[in-house]
Amino acid sequence: MSTSPKIKLVYFDIEGVAEQVRLALTLSGIEFEDERVAFPHWQEMKPTTPYGSLPIMYVDDETEPRTQSGAMVRYVANLKPEVGLYPADKLYVIEEAMGLLGDLTRAWSPSLYLSMRPQNFGYPEGFNQTDEGKLKIKEMREKFLAEHLPTFLQYIADFIDKHGGGQFLCGDKPTIADCLAVPTLRNFTRGHIDHVPSNCLEIEPRIVDYVKRFCSLPEIKGRYTSGLTE
Repeated sequence: MSTSPKIKLVYFDIEGVAEQVRLALTLSGIEFEDERVAFPHWQEMKPTTPYGSLPIMYVDDETEPRTQSGAMVRYVANLKPEVGLYPADKLYVIEEAMGLLGDLTRAWSPSLYLSMRPQNFGYPEGFNQTDEGKLKIKEMREKFLAEHLPTFLQYIADFIDKHGGGQFLCGDKPTIADCLAVPTLRNFTRGHIDHVPSNCLEIEPRIVDYVKRFCSLPEIKGRYTSGLTE
């Protein structure tokens, strides 16, 4: 009988893009080492990673780490295909769902990262610390919440109704699309982003119920203190 490989996942001590991989491993019942990197140590570590980024993943006795969270979550899902996280007969709808979530992330990213790396958006370094910069960040985030988030929430909720019978994104059982969706959605509710109220998903009750449904799964229950916030 085949056994699961030994896996070490290395990422910051946040959910971020690695959470989908952690969730897939957890749902698959695969034990793994969850190494968390403190931000002060990152600058020293960064040059040692293949592309200067995290997460990275070590499998068995490999000395060269694997990269790219999307590749990782698909690899994990195929370690135990019987779990059904990435079934062949639902491959297209899973990828479609993950593409929609990518659209949401791309639409939101400028509002988030302007406060971290304003020079990437045509503003001078340090702009985020000025009164003008702080006002711009506030305006961008409030506009996103008012004009874009409701549309994406409806898209996702409708997708669940159409393809998942109101249960999960692609059926009555979770897939890697849900492993990506839940952290993406929960990120808006945790109260750690300025000008983003923790109740912002409540405009679409179907989404609130969906996240709680996922977080109530026996394998996941207890990972988060409640369905939406930590």
